[in-house]
Amino acid sequence: MKKYSGIKKAIKQGWVCVLVFLFAFNTVVFANPLDEMETPAPEEPAITVPLWNDSMVADRTPTRQITNIRLRGVFPDIQPHFGEAYEELNAHISATASDLIDSALRLRARTITFSYQVEATPQVVSVVMYAAIAAVTLREAVRTINFCPQTGKLLTITCVMGDDFPPLVERILTQWTRDYPERFYSALTAPISAFYITHTQLVFLFDEFQISTDPGGVTRLEMTLANIIRLTPIAPTEYRVLEDIYNLKMVPIRNITQALGFDHETDSREGRVRIWRDIERTEMMMEINKGVNAYHWGGSAGRALESSPMLLNGRVLVPITFFDQIMPRTTYRVDDEGYIHFLSYNPRQR
Repeated sequence: MKKYSGIKKAIKQGWVCVLVFLFAFNTVVFANPLDEMETPAPEEPAITVPLWNDSMVADRTPTRQITNIRLRGVFPDIQPHFGEAYEELNAHISATASDLIDSALRLRARTITFSYQVEATPQVVSVVMYAAIAAVTLREAVRTINFCPQTGKLLTITCVMGDDFPPLVERILTQWTRDYPERFYSALTAPISAFYITHTQLVFLFDEFQISTDPGGVTRLEMTLANIIRLTPIAPTEYRVLEDIYNLKMVPIRNITQALGFDHETDSREGRVRIWRDIERTEMMMEINKGVNAYHWGGSAGRALESSPMLLNGRVLVPITFFDQIMPRTTYRVDDEGYIHFLSYNPRQR
């Protein structure tokens, strides 16, 4: 009997082990895999930057005490709507106001009156600060602070329009000086740091008499954004290099001027291109003839360049210098890979 009772005891213990094993096996194999996954951390809510509005700037009265100069008016105070960057912006505004006051001191002014305006797009906020300086005569100075509304980062004209853009503005000012010498006397050296931008316009601002001798002084250069034309880069395979003339690049005149908004009539056999300002052909700007080294624009006298036009594969090629010596409001640069980048401003772009 003892022998059988021992067997029964062993069987009972065996069943217990089997049951424990099966329970453990079921727990491991059939467990919900989601139980083993880490619970993801909740995502941080996206920061929503409000669109710029008038409540983001307030008036600030000048507090600097200046002997013999009375400070009037207000200048802007950026409010803390988009992080800590407003402190740096206000410091920059204060430094700009001090610069205007120093200008008044040099002129021995009696009063300086501040005012400002704000122009805003989703990409750029422009704060324009004016100072009416009353000295022997009354003159107005202007400075601008441009920044990104999302970050508060200060922006220069190259940040907004690209590195290729300042030479285009300089080209326009150069043209003013050349075409109207009785009105513009220092446009060649004028700074182009003061600007503001709207949804449709880019406006450069200058102090009175900074670039012009006109009564009151010309103080603005306005450019319509839609008329600023940046061409698709021209590959080295699309132009010819004359190695015997200082590696002069000869480029297809029609391809470029057509992309700039001008109308054409081309005679490939004769190697002649006629260019009109508009599609109605009411004003012919130029006629280029193969082998004739004379270039002009509009009613200007013909001028020789490094090479006369040439005909290649049915296309009339002209020296690349045509675009900075003859054609107005156009600039170009050649990158390290030989691609030519053209930038132009055509105020009559259709």
